[in-house]
Amino acid sequence: MIPTTQYADSGGVEIAYKILGDGPRDIVVSMPGPSHLDMLWELPEWIDVLEQLSRLGRTIAFDKRGSGLSDRRLDGITHEDRCRDLVAVMDAAGSSTAALFGMVDSARTALMTAALYPQRVSAVIAVDVLAVGHRDADHPFGWNRTMLRMAQEAIAHGAWGRGVLLRALNPHIKFTDQQVARYARFESLAATPKAAARFFSVDADLDLRPYLSLIQVPVLLLHSEGSPMVPAEGVRWLADRLPHATLKPVHTSFPGLAGTPFQDLAEEIEEFLVGTRGAAENRQVATLLFTDVVGSTTRAAADGDLSWRHLLSTHREAARRACTRFDGTEVSTAGDGFLASFALPSAALRCARQVVSDSIELGIQVRAGVHTGEVAILAGGDLAGIAVHIAARVAALAQPSEILMTDTVRTLVTGTGFAIEPAGEHKLKGVPGDWPISRLVPATEAP
Repeated sequence: MIPTTQYADSGGVEIAYKILGDGPRDIVVSMPGPSHLDMLWELPEWIDVLEQLSRLGRTIAFDKRGSGLSDRRLDGITHEDRCRDLVAVMDAAGSSTAALFGMVDSARTALMTAALYPQRVSAVIAVDVLAVGHRDADHPFGWNRTMLRMAQEAIAHGAWGRGVLLRALNPHIKFTDQQVARYARFESLAATPKAAARFFSVDADLDLRPYLSLIQVPVLLLHSEGSPMVPAEGVRWLADRLPHATLKPVHTSFPGLAGTPFQDLAEEIEEFLVGTRGAAENRQVATLLFTDVVGSTTRAAADGDLSWRHLLSTHREAARRACTRFDGTEVSTAGDGFLASFALPSAALRCARQVVSDSIELGIQVRAGVHTGEVAILAGGDLAGIAVHIAARVAALAQPSEILMTDTVRTLVTGTGFAIEPAGEHKLKGVPGDWPISRLVPATEAP
């Protein structure tokens, strides 16, 4: 489920943010570069980043001003404005203090916010960050001004909207056409080419050196070894000048961009914030059933809001009864969707069949998707992980009153008496690869 977008007012500028999870601490994520919060849910790598952070606390992610779902005004933007925007998001979300998480440019903003608003920041996690956005005599790390100008020109005149971010940060990786296309779309939705170049220019001018002694909170510096833009010696230079910094090299490509699992970084962050790593009880294998109502918008318009809400409520109650009957656990309802987890895939299929049958009796039709995979258990019983999104993507492929499943489920229920037939290989939106999908044959069609 994509979290609801909310807005913070920062001096008349609206900053879009979303909240994931709950827990004993707040973690504020300033997205790197131009971003687009809704588009992140089509990028499995970023889903992984945000959901693993949400295991550790209430995670608040936002689009910087000038990009994505936030106001697109960039005229006269200052680095202090960026910090004020971050604090405005905290205020709107009811966060008095938070750990700040940032990558590259947004990591510099997080560190500057810790210097300017020390009472609001409990810690900073900074990934692949240098103290200055450009090379000079006293800071001989990163790109020089000539290289930066060339990059800005390229972004403004044709490179942006073609997956340039993916390639620039990971030149040693060969990406699939599907991966490049996803990030090209992400770039196009996040900002115009000239706005993206402006982002790059603003970041290149940020110099943290005057603020380093003011940063008194614990700082975790994570550096992706082999990063072409952020040399290790530059990160060490920064660590030596922060009063309470811990530097951890990680054997990974730039997280959230290269299809690299975030797990290694998540474990370092968990140890930094919590003092322990990866408690086993926080993850489990579950079978997930996702259903949604077909044609709900049209039906709501035809029936009227009051009548539709009553019908939807009746449908949800029927789905809950079916879930209980087959030993499932309701996870969430959003819009007209229903998500439940089961210990056994056979139980999930039986529940799906019951929900479809009950819905037909109510005069509506649902489609259902079932997948078995590893999930993270969040505070309040919510589930996170790519498996949840796979179940939803499979459901989106189904026809009215149809139940589809991944090959994992089909294999696990072999010999349990279900009639199952192939439904072809499909691409699941935001999930790499081609997925063999199977169809549960309705009882009326079974031999």
